[in-house]
Amino acid sequence: MSKFIGNRKFYRRLLLLSMPIIIQQLITSSVQLVDNLMVGSLGELAIGSVSVVNQLYFVVIIVTFGAMGAAGIYTAQFFGSNQKDKLKQTFRFKLLIGFGIAAFAIFLFTVFGETFISMFTDNPVTIQGGLDYLNIAKWVMIPLVLTTAISTSFREIGITKPLLRISIVAILFNVVLNYLLIFGNFGFPELGIKGAAYGTLISRVIEFCLLLILLINRGKIFNTKIFDIFKIDGILLKVIIITAIPLVINEFLFSFGQTMFLESYATRGDNALAAINITNAISQLVFITFGGIGTAVAVLVGNTLGENKLKEAKANSLKIIAFAVFFALILGTILFILSFFVLNLYDITEETEAIAKFNIRVNALIIPIISLYIALYFTLRSGGDTRSTMIIDSGYIWVVQVPVVFLLARLTDLGVIYLYLIVQLLEIPKVFLAYSRYKKDHWVKNLANENDKNALKLIESQVDNIK
Repeated sequence: MSKFIGNRKFYRRLLLLSMPIIIQQLITSSVQLVDNLMVGSLGELAIGSVSVVNQLYFVVIIVTFGAMGAAGIYTAQFFGSNQKDKLKQTFRFKLLIGFGIAAFAIFLFTVFGETFISMFTDNPVTIQGGLDYLNIAKWVMIPLVLTTAISTSFREIGITKPLLRISIVAILFNVVLNYLLIFGNFGFPELGIKGAAYGTLISRVIEFCLLLILLINRGKIFNTKIFDIFKIDGILLKVIIITAIPLVINEFLFSFGQTMFLESYATRGDNALAAINITNAISQLVFITFGGIGTAVAVLVGNTLGENKLKEAKANSLKIIAFAVFFALILGTILFILSFFVLNLYDITEETEAIAKFNIRVNALIIPIISLYIALYFTLRSGGDTRSTMIIDSGYIWVVQVPVVFLLARLTDLGVIYLYLIVQLLEIPKVFLAYSRYKKDHWVKNLANENDKNALKLIESQVDNIK
C-alpha cells in the first residue's frame, strides 16, 4: 500500500504543479457554465445551436492537443536531460503543426459548416443559429493554436502559475464581453448567439497577447526566432512525426467518436441535445483533474524519464494514479450534490431538466473510473507508448462504444438517459486494458537519450508499424 502513497515533499511538488492547472480548469469550466446559462436564456434551440458548433470545435481542439502532445513528450524529456536546442525544435514543431491544423479547420468550417451542423439536427432555426455562431467562432482557431503551443510548453517544463493568472484575465474578459454583447447591456449591440462568439474570439486574442509577453520574458529556454521556425533536425522531426501519427489518429477518432455519440443522442430530439449540452457544461466543473493529471505526469514522470531515473518515474506514476482516483472521489461527491439544485438556474422544460439531472449523476459516479484511466493514459504516453494508447482509447471507442450507441439509437426506443448510461458504463473495460499495458512497463523509457537501446527499438517498431 505504501507504494501508492508519497511523502510530504512529493505531494507538495504534485500540488504545486497540478493545482494551478486544476484551478485554471475550474475557473474555465465555471465561466463556460455561465456562458451556457447566458445562451440558455435565449432558449433551448440556442443551446442546441451552440452545442453542435462546440462539438465541431472540440474535434479541432483535441486533434491539436494530440499533434502537439507528441512534441510535448520530447519537450518534457529534453528538459529533464537539459537539451536546450532540441527543446526549441519541439516548440517549432508545435507552431508549424498548429498553423496547419488551424488553416485546415477554417477551410472546412467555411465550406462545409452547414453540412456539419445538419448532421445533428434538421431544425432550420438551430442550423441557422449554429451557422451564425460558427462563422465567427471559426477564427478562434488561430489564437487557439498559438496559445496551446505556448501554454503546453510551459506546463511541460513545470511553469504553471503564470498560466493561471493569464487564464483568469482572459476568462473575466469572456464573461464581461458575453454579458455586454449577448444582451446588449450598457449601450452595446444586442447580438445574441453572435455576441457569444465575438466574446470568445476577443478573449482568446487577449489570452494570446498575454501569453506572448510571458513567452518573451520567461520562455527563453524553448522560445525561437520566427526566421528559425523551419529549423528542425531531420531525425528529430521524423521521430516526432512517428510519435505524432498514432496520437493524432487517436485524438481525431476519439473526438469524432464523441461527435457520433452526440449525433445519436440528438435522434431523441432537441430536448435531448440541450440536456447533453447542459450535462457537459456542469460536469466539466469536476472533470478539472484531467489537465492537472497530464501536467503532473509530464513533469514527475516525463522529466524523470528524461533524467534516466526510470525506477523513480515508475514510482511517481503509481502515486499520481492513486492521488487522481482519490481526488476524483471527492469531486464526484460534489457533482452529485450539485445535481439537486444547479439545474434550477436554467430556463428549461421539465423533460430537459430530468434528462440532464440523470446524466449528471451518472458522471458523478463514473468520474473516479475515468480519472484512473486518464492517469494511466498519460503515463503510457509519457514514455512514448502512443500506439497502444491509440488502440486502447480510440480503437475501443470505434469497435465497441460507437457501434453500440449507434445501433441502439436507431433500432430501439431507449430514451437518451439509457443511451448515455450505456456509453458511460462502457468506459470501464478501457481501464482494465490500460492497466494491463501499464504493468508491462513498455512505457518506462528514456526517449531523450538517442543512444538508449529501448528508445531506438521503440522508434524502429513504430516505423515498422506505420509501413
